[in-house]
Amino acid sequence: MNEAPETAPTGRRERRKREVRERIYNAARELFSKQGFDATTVDEIAELADVATATFFNHFAGKQSLLGWMATEVVDKLQLLMQAHLLGDAPSEERLRRFVASATDAIAAQRGVARDVLLEFMRQDATPDGPHPYLDRVHEPFEALIAAGQARGEMRDDADPAFLAQMAVGMLNSAITRWLADPHYPVERGLFDATEFVLSTLAQRD
Repeated sequence: MNEAPETAPTGRRERRKREVRERIYNAARELFSKQGFDATTVDEIAELADVATATFFNHFAGKQSLLGWMATEVVDKLQLLMQAHLLGDAPSEERLRRFVASATDAIAAQRGVARDVLLEFMRQDATPDGPHPYLDRVHEPFEALIAAGQARGEMRDDADPAFLAQMAVGMLNSAITRWLADPHYPVERGLFDATEFVLSTLAQRD
């Protein structure tokens, strides 16, 4: 009972800090989407969030750290898209097309900042002697999709699902990595073409 007078103010302070941080983050997302990461200044973010520039730096080390937060959202979004589209009872080809279409829509909706966020994500996720760990996280749902497609006679069964999933993920990821290297590359079209190539590669052999 004696702790209540101290705990309540502490709770309010933490809630206030969280609210300010979220306001700054949301302001940054809005500005990054409208005018791009490079063209956005910390002063602009602080002004839109209605905080002092010094307050911004009390919560974030700089603009780059905001991209780190957004990169975490990419992982969460990817997981939700995979659960929504790669799993289920629809034909395997339909599920894969729906997943890629949704991922492409997400990129198009945030194109002004999506590439910067993905670059930051790749930087955070980089390993010195192996592939990016995020590829492992998408591999399992693809393997399950292909295994189900093989069981239903929809996909080729002359190779192990794990190997086919590795090849499929690699093909789709090639469109993303090319876009990261060249901002003018039409990534939406690249993902569409890669998806059709994946499906033709995975198709059941006569």
